[in-house]
Amino acid sequence: MRRFLFIYAGMLVVAAVLVRVSGAPSLFRAPETPALLWGPLAAAVALALAVVEAGKRLEGVDWYRRMAEYLRQVLTSPDLLGPRLDQEKALVVAVYSSIAEEALFRGWLQPVLIAALAGRLGEGLAATAAGIVAASLLFGLLHVPMVPELRPWTAFAIVAGLLFGALAAWSGSLLAPIAAHFLINWLNLRRLAALRPAQGPV
Repeated sequence: MRRFLFIYAGMLVVAAVLVRVSGAPSLFRAPETPALLWGPLAAAVALALAVVEAGKRLEGVDWYRRMAEYLRQVLTSPDLLGPRLDQEKALVVAVYSSIAEEALFRGWLQPVLIAALAGRLGEGLAATAAGIVAASLLFGLLHVPMVPELRPWTAFAIVAGLLFGALAAWSGSLLAPIAAHFLINWLNLRRLAALRPAQGPV
């Protein structure tokens, strides 16, 4: 567990340093207006609940069940969370993973890519969209499948990255994407913690 958290803490530090040295537009700030705070936050909550509900509905599908069971085995290995995945661990992992991954991919990488692409595509929607897509594909590489059972997990990570990136671009802040990322991870890990292995996927 400690090693797992150190990795995410290191990722957060690296992201903060990269933002500082790159001079990229920083999303490490609060949204500028109430509309850019509450609108994206509401969308983040709705997105997270929709993703979790979709997972529940997929529990009877073979490929989803295989993917979830493999993820369960990986998470509960001695090198990561250990054999006992409880509600407390689910909360801690969700907090660390959502903040660190969003800081690196939406806080640093996405603004850097958007700024670089703006030189070719011009400032505006095209560069923003291209930067979100590029950052999301790289985010998917962080979730590259170790085995065939995890290929859907990689695809899901790319789609989630697109949605998190859109929230970041809309709000001009990391708050909404962190909220969506946290809720998805926390609710799915809580469900996983409450299930016996034989009961299938998360």
